[in-house]
Amino acid sequence: MNPGELKQRLTFMQKDATDENGYPLPEPTEYAKAWGKLSTLKGDRFYEAARNNMEHNREFHIRYQKKLSDEERPIELVVYWRNKEHEIISIEDDDGLMETMTVVLRAVS
Repeated sequence: MNPGELKQRLTFMQKDATDENGYPLPEPTEYAKAWGKLSTLKGDRFYEAARNNMEHNREFHIRYQKKLSDEERPIELVVYWRNKEHEIISIEDDDGLMETMTVVLRAVS
């Protein structure tokens, strides 16, 4: 992965966070940050997304972070990109090599 291509800043926020005493916090707290590369949908993937009404989906490629894997990350996690909230569709380890991850997001309207 070319680090010069990672130009998009993603901020992962935890909505239902609690403080050290177990009380819920009123605002989302930052869980992780990552630089990513935005991949636009092309060809078959574009038509498949349009057919499934997923036209507001975005796909990013980021460096691997263990805390974002399925086993580690909290359930109520959202992503902010360009000051807009996005829900997580999936976060997958590319090729199982623990080097890069593909993050698929949907814009929340």
